[in-house]
Amino acid sequence: MIDFSEQTYANILARQLERVPDSLDKREGSIIQTALGPESWYIEGLYLVLTQMQQNGFALFAVGEYLDYKAAERGLTRNKATAAKRLGIFNTSLQLGDRFSTIAGASSVTFYVSKYIGTDGANYEYELTCETEGTIGNDYTGALLPITFIQNLNFSEITSIIYDGTNDESDDSLRARYLSSLMELPFAGNIAAYRQAILAEDDIGAVQVYPVWEGGGTVKCSILNANFDPASNELVERIQTKICPSEVPDTNPSQNGYGLAPIGAAVTIGTATPLTVNVSMTIQLSSGHTIESVRPAVNTAIENYLLGVRKLWGASITSTKIEYPVWVYVAQVTAAILAVDGVVNVTNTKLNGAANDLNLIETGVLQQLPMKGTVTING
Repeated sequence: MIDFSEQTYANILARQLERVPDSLDKREGSIIQTALGPESWYIEGLYLVLTQMQQNGFALFAVGEYLDYKAAERGLTRNKATAAKRLGIFNTSLQLGDRFSTIAGASSVTFYVSKYIGTDGANYEYELTCETEGTIGNDYTGALLPITFIQNLNFSEITSIIYDGTNDESDDSLRARYLSSLMELPFAGNIAAYRQAILAEDDIGAVQVYPVWEGGGTVKCSILNANFDPASNELVERIQTKICPSEVPDTNPSQNGYGLAPIGAAVTIGTATPLTVNVSMTIQLSSGHTIESVRPAVNTAIENYLLGVRKLWGASITSTKIEYPVWVYVAQVTAAILAVDGVVNVTNTKLNGAANDLNLIETGVLQQLPMKGTVTING
């Protein structure tokens, strides 16, 4: 890549003034220097554009649509935002398309009835689809306000997530998939082939692949959703059907190649088991701060650290060994809390009651995922 870092306004102006005879006045403020100044600014801008053009030709630097163009060369496309699908509970039957609003002020979003699920005895259950794509549809739980008039409706509530809503795939995520496609070549059902096929699906954040986990011809693929949380049953079923569906009336994954898995491979799709991480510590605060004033920021710091751990959950230790090291380190939890404004010192940090790092179990039978539990702050 050509280095244009020296092509600054000052250097360009100096070069232009050097070409002007010394017999003419070219001091700062002179007519010549004043005339060449704006042109030098403009030429520097052209070099900045050239630098940007160069960078957008390489996946490591490309952003936005230019990264999309690079990914397309490998047959990859950016995963688009999806709408959340939630479980709604009502005291009366509804029609498909009936609309409801959450009660969250400026953050309110609307849902429409997209599918009848069944009854739980006294109430009716429906799938509700958010009309706004993205993660905003995942947040609200509680009472709903009907937009469509519904006779005899006196109870309406939105509860669990069926499918997480996701935002457009980030540049970092797409870039990682692009680079992985170069370094991990898929072939006839190898690990890279499973990873690329599953990560290309909507609402997938990470995957662990375990070959021969129950003997020859068996494969276990454990997935997380796009928010790096355990996948819902519906998401697991969707990926199972895409990769390796069962053969009716059998309920086990078929080895006959009805999905993307090659003939002879029985692939089981699963998800991680949450491991609650309870954190306790003693903190020293600077003047003007109290435990209650820093508590929200401490909780956020711990959650952000654990989210970083979950984002690396699908990364194998090497390309030639099936091992997924997932650790929660006491020192790194302490460091995250120390970064909170008002916290001067942190001591006696414990994870699940012990001052030891947590080494999570990652095997074909059990895959653990760290999730924030209680946070106890001692002064």
